[in-house]
Amino acid sequence: MKREKRQRIEADPIPLDLQEAILTRLPAKSLMNFLCVSKTWSSIIRNQRFVNSYYAMSSTIGSRFTIAFCCGSQAKFDDWRLFVFSSSYEDEKSSSLATTLHMTIPSVSSASGCLSVHGLIGCTIGGPFIVCNPSTNKYTILPCAGPRTFLGYDPVGDQFKALTMVSYPPPPQPQDFLVYEVLTLGGGESSWICNTFTSLPHFTVTNSICINGFVYYAAWTPTRTTNPVIVCFDVRYERLSFIKAPMPVVCWEGESILIEYKGKLASIARHPHADFHSFDLWILEDATRHDWSQQTFELPFSLGMGRNITSPGTNKAGEIIFAPKHLSYDVQPYYIFYYNVDRKDMRKVRLLGIADDEEFRRRYKIAGQCYVSISPEHVETIASL
Repeated sequence: MKREKRQRIEADPIPLDLQEAILTRLPAKSLMNFLCVSKTWSSIIRNQRFVNSYYAMSSTIGSRFTIAFCCGSQAKFDDWRLFVFSSSYEDEKSSSLATTLHMTIPSVSSASGCLSVHGLIGCTIGGPFIVCNPSTNKYTILPCAGPRTFLGYDPVGDQFKALTMVSYPPPPQPQDFLVYEVLTLGGGESSWICNTFTSLPHFTVTNSICINGFVYYAAWTPTRTTNPVIVCFDVRYERLSFIKAPMPVVCWEGESILIEYKGKLASIARHPHADFHSFDLWILEDATRHDWSQQTFELPFSLGMGRNITSPGTNKAGEIIFAPKHLSYDVQPYYIFYYNVDRKDMRKVRLLGIADDEEFRRRYKIAGQCYVSISPEHVETIASL
C-alpha cells in the first residue's frame, strides 16, 4: 500500500504594517525582549516612526504617573539607589492604586525633581544628570557640569534636550551673563550633541516643567529677591526669554510650585509655614503679554503644614494632585489627594507598594528622610538613550 505524500502548506507572511500594528499594542518590556526574535522585528521596533506610533498609542490608553524616591538621608553610601515606580491606570472611583517597581539605579542619594518628559525621566541629583526610561529599564548619566540641569522635549524636531546652567551668579554681585550648555538627543541621532549659549543673569529658585516644547522655571533677575520672573527656554531654537511673574509665584523660592494646568503653565501658591487649607492658582494666560489670572480655592480639609505638601500637577480629568514630599520614617501608608476645582471636593487615594511594608524597607536598607518625586500623566515610550 502506497503512502500518500502530504502536501506542505505554507502560510502567507504577515504584512509588515499588520506586524507593526500588533507590536504597538504590546508592553514596552515585551518589545525589548522581541528585539532578539528576528532582524525584521528589531528593525521595526528601533525605527523612529514606530517609536512615535508606540508613544501615540500609549497616550490614548489612560493616565498614570511615576513615583521616584531614594533610600533616605541616613542610608549608607553603599546602599544608595533610586527607585522608579509607576502607578496603575487611574479610576475616579478607586480608593487605592497599585504601583510597580520598574527599575533601581545605584549610587543615587536624592530623588529631587525626577520629572517625566515625553516618556523619559530626568533626575537632578546635585551632580551628574540622570535620564532614564522606566519602560525599557535603561538609563544614562549625562556629563552635565553645572548646579542645575533641566530636561526638555521638542515635539517638532522630535528631540530631547538637557539644559544645564554652567555658571551661576554669586550673590550679591551679578555676572554680566550666564553660560548654558545644551545636550541634544533625538531625531535620529545616536549620541548626545553639545552646544553652548549665554543669557542675561538670573538666580534660579525652582525645578523646571516642560510644556509643549518650552521649559519653564522660576527665578529672580538679575540678582536674588529683585524682579520675579519665569525663565522660558525654547527647546527647539535654544533661546531663553523672561516672563514677568507675580510675587507669590516666586517669593517662596524652593517652596514655590509650578505645574501644568490645562496645557498652560500655572503655580500653586500657599504659605509653606502655615496650615495648608487654601491655595491660590495662578495661570499664565498669555506669555507674550505677561498676563496671569488668579483664583483662590478653599480645601474641604487641611493637609497639614504647607511645606510638607507639594503638587506634581493634574490628572487627565483636570483634578489637582497634592502629595506629601516625604515618606514616613516608619512603615505607614502613602496617600495622595485629588482636588476637583469644579465640585470643590477632594478625595484621598492610597498608593500601594510605596515602601509601605517592613520587608521592602529592610531589604533595601531605607533609613531617614526619603524625598518623593511624582510625575503625573506619564506615557510609556521605547525611545533609546
